[in-house]
Amino acid sequence: MDKSISSTDSAERADAFQLPMRFPKTAELLADDIRNRIIRGELKEGDYLPLEGELKSSLGISRPTLREAFRILETEKLISVVRGSRTGARVHQPTAQAVSRYAGYVLQSQNTTIGDIYDARLAIEPFCAWRLAKRKDKGSADVLEAEANKLTAMVNDGRHTDFLIGLVEFHRLIVQETGNRTLLLITTMLQDVTARHQVDLLRRRPLDQETQRKRAHWGLRSFAKLIDLIRQSDPDGAAAHWQLHIINANRSWVPREDDELLLNVLD
Repeated sequence: MDKSISSTDSAERADAFQLPMRFPKTAELLADDIRNRIIRGELKEGDYLPLEGELKSSLGISRPTLREAFRILETEKLISVVRGSRTGARVHQPTAQAVSRYAGYVLQSQNTTIGDIYDARLAIEPFCAWRLAKRKDKGSADVLEAEANKLTAMVNDGRHTDFLIGLVEFHRLIVQETGNRTLLLITTMLQDVTARHQVDLLRRRPLDQETQRKRAHWGLRSFAKLIDLIRQSDPDGAAAHWQLHIINANRSWVPREDDELLLNVLD
């Protein structure tokens, strides 16, 4: 075989698959610079960017370019612009809530079920309970107890629906207290979805007062046991107890007929 022909042929085939190089537009580069400054903390929540006229003059860019950069950042929820305002665009730090709705769109587009969402808690919260007990940090138990006391006050006041919705915060704190930011982000995103489902479920299947009261007292007893196991530094006991709690709670929030119900975040 003629090696020169072979190598030339290979080069031609490689050239055929090369994609045209794309250079970012000025607006994208400006958005990148502002985004990086926000993420690094150089621009903080509530800060204002310079006025449009000042930015155009100092950066030497056109109004359409500046407004396109602002549209990019507004879409990402990193700034908010009030048209006609005498102040510049207001800066916002990235938050889990800002991405949770989009995450819901992704999950719905993949035909994710309600049961799937609730099962995900089994992969996170028992481990977090284990970690809190293993760490022997009584401060986390105090945080959880303070939240449990708030929930107890709701029950004592007969605010059972508020209690059922307020449970989300107790579950979030279990993850938050581990200090694992990655798990907290995932949990916050999931809880935005589960909170919507729980409100919808209570609307479709309202509970009578006695059932709500029994559920509330069962939950409070379970919370108290978890807190005791964390204080006793019993990681295996805490994980096993909370795994059982999540299994039973999931059965309450996801009736058998809803297990294959597709997630809907568009209503």
